[in-house]
Amino acid sequence: MASPSPPAQGSAAPPQAPTASSSSPDAAALPRFLSNDPARTGYDPTASWWLSYFRIMTGAVTAEGINHYREDRYRVHEARDCARCETYRDWLFANSPTVRFLRDKVAALNGRLDETNVVCRRCPGRVGEDGSVVRQSGGFSPDHGILLCANEIRNRGHLEDTLSHEMVHAWDHLRWNVDWVGKKSLKHAACTEVSCFERTAGILWHVFD
Repeated sequence: MASPSPPAQGSAAPPQAPTASSSSPDAAALPRFLSNDPARTGYDPTASWWLSYFRIMTGAVTAEGINHYREDRYRVHEARDCARCETYRDWLFANSPTVRFLRDKVAALNGRLDETNVVCRRCPGRVGEDGSVVRQSGGFSPDHGILLCANEIRNRGHLEDTLSHEMVHAWDHLRWNVDWVGKKSLKHAACTEVSCFERTAGILWHVFD
């Protein structure tokens, strides 16, 4: 990976709202889910956070409302979460044997992973076709590098696992020219996920040699 440029500054771009489709009978209801209605969800974004939290704890807010509350709190704490994520990332690049090993293996294939293309951002939840909210702690893009979702990172150990996983994707991309979007075969994407599990679990470290 030849020094991919980082994503734009600020939070990760929010996903587009799904459109109605005849193949998805519940799709017409999805825009309602994306737009908070306090009368329906029980969550009022104009109320104080502690009052909203109390209403959640007492069962007065629906699961949909809880997701809206969660996203609002993530926006409030975005700067704090990103700063913590960057501190963890820098420490891991300097001290984690796993991260340093994978960085060296990527460099051996003429790639580069550092703070310029391993970035921390707030990642909004994505809405699946069935209306469920999908969250992730990171992702890899051949064009941009690695995204770490600062608002979803629990601690430094969690970030180490996430970063290691995405670094294996980067190595696979450089080593095998992976077909990420399945233009040729979905087997590529499936294989690289298995590869991430095995290598970050310490089962097949010798395959990097």
